[in-house]
Amino acid sequence: MLQDVLKETRERAGLKQSEIAERIGVTPQTYMKWENGKNEPKASYIKKLAEILNVTETELCRGALFYQDGNPIEFMKKVAQYQNFIDEVSFTSILFDHIQDKDKFINDLDAALNKTQGFKRSDIDRMSPDEIYGAEKYKEHIDKVEGLP
Repeated sequence: MLQDVLKETRERAGLKQSEIAERIGVTPQTYMKWENGKNEPKASYIKKLAEILNVTETELCRGALFYQDGNPIEFMKKVAQYQNFIDEVSFTSILFDHIQDKDKFINDLDAALNKTQGFKRSDIDRMSPDEIYGAEKYKEHIDKVEGLP
């Protein structure tokens, strides 16, 4: 239920009820009623709550977390096992179907690409074949160092 997701994710984030209330612009009593199940937040607060609590808006609205473990490393290990044995098209098709915020996902990938390789997706079209080859080899090197297949 919504109140369970609010409480669990707030505690996981190490936040007090009053801190969340202040960040979204409601009284602590209002937030407390949401978490106790006496009232539910208006739709206009759901996005703010999701950002603060690091959950999706869908998880809040459904009142259930998609991944209960709370340990992103364990989740990533499980996903990596599938990635090793499923073709890339099927894997990315499944990702597409389950990613709620596709723009944020692409922006985060672009940021990771920039951090790792020093360029963004929009730069790839202007790169020479040698530069692309070098970037691919660099990625292979990173995977090898990290023990990835």
